[in-house]
Amino acid sequence: MKDSTTCEKSELIKTHTARRSAATNMYHAGIKTIDIMKITGHTLENNFLKYIKVIKEETADMLAKHPYFTGKGKLRVVK
Repeated sequence: MKDSTTCEKSELIKTHTARRSAATNMYHAGIKTIDIMKITGHTLENNFLKYIKVIKEETADMLAKHPYFTGKGKLRVVK
């Protein structure tokens, strides 16, 4: 049998939870990964994406809504 205790949810949330949530929320808000990584201290984007647990479907959804792909963004021709 497992022992269990009851406590408030707020007692279980630590600074790491806040750090990961903040990074994930910034990513979903469209902030560039390189800028978030400067805050979190990650040096490799691959590790950062694993850290915030972004799945391919989430990335595809974000890209589909991006102005570059919706035709709502300003594009310039580079000569």
